[in-house]
Amino acid sequence: MNFMKILIITVTDLYLCYHFYQTNFKKTEVAIKLLYGTNVLKGFSIEELLLLYRFGDKYEIKHIMDLVEGYLIKDISSSNVVQLIRFSSPNALNVKKLYQKCIDFFIKCLKESTPILGSESLDEKLLVSILLKTLCPA
Repeated sequence: MNFMKILIITVTDLYLCYHFYQTNFKKTEVAIKLLYGTNVLKGFSIEELLLLYRFGDKYEIKHIMDLVEGYLIKDISSSNVVQLIRFSSPNALNVKKLYQKCIDFFIKCLKESTPILGSESLDEKLLVSILLKTLCPA
């Protein structure tokens, strides 16, 4: 790697970190740690993870988007699945894998009669679609 490429990467990283700091995240170093392979997502709230995903989306940083999406998928629960459906839906950011995992989890909760926080706030068409998948699995 020549000097110019290193300089461009460094300036880009610094700009991203500065913008990350300006968006009121806990620490500027989180973006750099994620870019360089350190997974520091464990202590983040769902809201902070969603903001971090939006940050990655805005600046087209697929690595950050993939890390956050994977972490969110592992963290799906009956208390956050509606929030994650809204965030990942085709009408929002269109995070396809996360959206499908949320729908699958929602269906699983319905089959097990597990209460889902905020389910009444979902779009009626979506709820009907989920209910039909529950009754008639493909």
